[in-house]
Amino acid sequence: MIRKCFTVNPNRTIEEINSYEILLKDGIYQGVEIFYPYLKTKEQQEIYLSGIKSYLKYNPEMVCHLPYGKANNLASYENLEVIMERYYNAIDFASRVGCKKLTLHPGEYDGTISKSDALNLMISNIKKLCLYAAKYDMTVMLENLIGEIEFMKTPEDYLEYKQMINEPNLKMIFDVAHYHTAHIKENKDIVRFITIIGDDLYHLHISDNDGTRDAHGPIGSGTIDFKTYFKALKLMNYEGLYSSEVLFNTPNDLLNTANNMDDCLK
Repeated sequence: MIRKCFTVNPNRTIEEINSYEILLKDGIYQGVEIFYPYLKTKEQQEIYLSGIKSYLKYNPEMVCHLPYGKANNLASYENLEVIMERYYNAIDFASRVGCKKLTLHPGEYDGTISKSDALNLMISNIKKLCLYAAKYDMTVMLENLIGEIEFMKTPEDYLEYKQMINEPNLKMIFDVAHYHTAHIKENKDIVRFITIIGDDLYHLHISDNDGTRDAHGPIGSGTIDFKTYFKALKLMNYEGLYSSEVLFNTPNDLLNTANNMDDCLK
């Protein structure tokens, strides 16, 4: 049986957050991936956190997705001091619900400095985040991205950055939907990607698309070969979470996603 995880966006109401608790109680899901709600008021953050804390009695594995997007770019000096403080606050926030894994988008080349300088700045900042996360015994997981100006789209990119950062608590999360629609010239081979990453593969994001955009669709709605993918994960003895990034509203939506995952293993 695979260990499944669902995400809880800070825009969910407390009623919605509470309604998903049954999935943990019944053992359908074993993990929860949260987000740092930095765009919310302090009061809204505490409400979100109270809902997440209600899950802890079922002892799920907790993961936190750190801030992402252009407003949180680690490869630019634009607003960097504020951005880094936000990341540190996010790690502190994650510690309040026992998160030990942190999902991180590496960054993007925005043209304000040379590409090589942007890469080196990104590496330096990720190293700082690894060192900060280490005090909580947390692992920082780099996520493969999509866009032409975004860093880290191939397994070779990850291995290069890993060597440059050189911190023991750096690993990788593989988003199969990102890779399926990534702007790269090479032929996309999912099995090759995860095989190269090997033991550094710590977490997964699961959703489907047709290769043109990151649609966050249910398994079977796109063209990703999940049966081959899941079989390869089993053969390499992957034991981490399978975190659904399929769009959902109700607990029944998440139940359907869990069943779709199981069907891929039959």
